[in-house]
Amino acid sequence: MKYKLVQEALQAYGLDAISFTELASGYANVNYKVWTATGPVLLRLCRQQPLALLAYEATLMQQLRQLAFPTAYPIPRPNGAYVTQVGEENVMLYDFVQGQEPEVNPATSAEIGEAVGKLSTLQLGPELQKTNAVHIRNCQQLIAEFSQATNQYPDIFRYFEEQTAYLEPLLARPLPRGIIHGDVFPNNTLFAGDKLLAIIDFEEACTDHLLMDVGMSMNGFCFVDNRLDMGLAESFLAAYTRHRPLQEEEWALLPVYLQWGAHGMLSWHLRNNLLYHEKPHQLARVRELMERTIELRQTEDIILNDIATLARQQAWN
Repeated sequence: MKYKLVQEALQAYGLDAISFTELASGYANVNYKVWTATGPVLLRLCRQQPLALLAYEATLMQQLRQLAFPTAYPIPRPNGAYVTQVGEENVMLYDFVQGQEPEVNPATSAEIGEAVGKLSTLQLGPELQKTNAVHIRNCQQLIAEFSQATNQYPDIFRYFEEQTAYLEPLLARPLPRGIIHGDVFPNNTLFAGDKLLAIIDFEEACTDHLLMDVGMSMNGFCFVDNRLDMGLAESFLAAYTRHRPLQEEEWALLPVYLQWGAHGMLSWHLRNNLLYHEKPHQLARVRELMERTIELRQTEDIILNDIATLARQQAWN
């Protein structure tokens, strides 16, 4: 069955699959490395995003080429289409980038800061307007589901309601907006040693406060043993601000957006689909993110003081 699907998909691109192997897959997709006569490609079965959002992703990736952004670009069919329907599957084909998931260290944090900073400079046209799936409104909708959920987690639900109420007015403050990736974590990046080769999986890319990408990416590359490491934060922010200096209000709200990054990820796990299916590994991740957010909030004044120091250093530089 898999062989037939892969062969049929490749034929739409005028290619033949010599062999293929399934790669580690995420929550939403199934990925295959496929060897063809012209070299390897990545074939992705897109099982969460509808066709309209896959088309959005393809449009965004074409814009990223203008920035020479480090990513794995989608491959069009001879007719120019980027999405192929094979039976009930939506399939996209990408350049195959050979790399590894990185170690989190000052060098890799700086590489990510550089790339996310470059992304923040992308011009926002009407064709790239898209609401973030991780939004405070979605948190409120989740809260409304808690009492009817199949799986009950009273401590998580209490935390989630209180933290959502705390974040909501702070996230409403006006800040610079633009295109964000929204999910820059080590498992969505490919490195050769400490050198970034590609940030992948742009399916959650959207329009939002640019500080959202800063906070989310720092959650991915500035934490050690579930705690914020200010050395890694300094490496990330120094690289990021070379492309886009943060405004004073953004420096002040960065501790809040660190919390929102972790809280938003937690909300994604609850919505997909921990409220109704028992997944011990996913539940452990939710508890880790809850503990992270609680500590970030408890130490917010200390973090803000450290960030103010970094802001002054950036201004001097």
